[in-house]
Amino acid sequence: MKLDMFFASEAATDASSADDDTAASPTTNESTMDIKLTPLDGSETSVINAAKFMVDAFWLQSPQQLITAGGSGDPSTITISDAIKSSLTNIQADDLLSKYESGWGSLDALIVVASDGSSDTSLLSADDILGLVTIEVRLLNSNDLLSADESEFRLTQAVASLGPKQRREYKDASVLDIARELLPPEVTAVCSLSNLCTSPKARRRGIAAKLCSEAERLAKEELRFDEIYLRVESENEAAKKLYEDKLGYRRKFEARKAVALRVDAGRGGFVEIESDIVVMSKKLS
Repeated sequence: MKLDMFFASEAATDASSADDDTAASPTTNESTMDIKLTPLDGSETSVINAAKFMVDAFWLQSPQQLITAGGSGDPSTITISDAIKSSLTNIQADDLLSKYESGWGSLDALIVVASDGSSDTSLLSADDILGLVTIEVRLLNSNDLLSADESEFRLTQAVASLGPKQRREYKDASVLDIARELLPPEVTAVCSLSNLCTSPKARRRGIAAKLCSEAERLAKEELRFDEIYLRVESENEAAKKLYEDKLGYRRKFEARKAVALRVDAGRGGFVEIESDIVVMSKKLS
């Protein structure tokens, strides 16, 4: 199972911890002046460190409870062992590494980390990371912002349905081109912001706002999109307030009974739950 982090479970749940982080504007908060924002280089070491950070700062410490007992009792009483944490990190790392794979229908993805130290992400340990955000290309239909799995499936199936000569013509095609030329008109390729999380030790420094701003810049300048989307769970009022009131996102529609993820503390993995999701977007100027 791929995680589609911040999609459903991803859906800005750690933005609920980031709302305190944006209490001061990043343009006026002097504590953000020394924060460096750097895209990951895709190396295995950098991705594993990002995965370790996400498990610790997001999945295990989010103010929105993301841990289930897995049938073994009250999740608030469960102790997360090193073995469970290692299992979660391995699953998260595999998911992040898969975002750098190439091929027909592969989705563009950028992972940006915030740190106080070196801008060389290969030198950053998980403890050096203060925040993280992912920018990904996904498919949007009239009902939902699709997961990475579903987006990739539809794109690869569209290309696979062509003859050998036509398939070769799409070998280096962008997701935008494949979606525009091969998918139904109601399905479009969009850029999404996901996996926004900040370290508990670095809250109230404007890091979440800076990461969002950098994600929006990359979406426009590197990926050439003029709008960015995200999903947030309907019950996560703090996250919705962050995105709407502080970051300028607007609601597009609500997806009922969408898939969300939670940590299964009993098995050391992730489980799917149903959750209503609000899809938001922001025009990029």
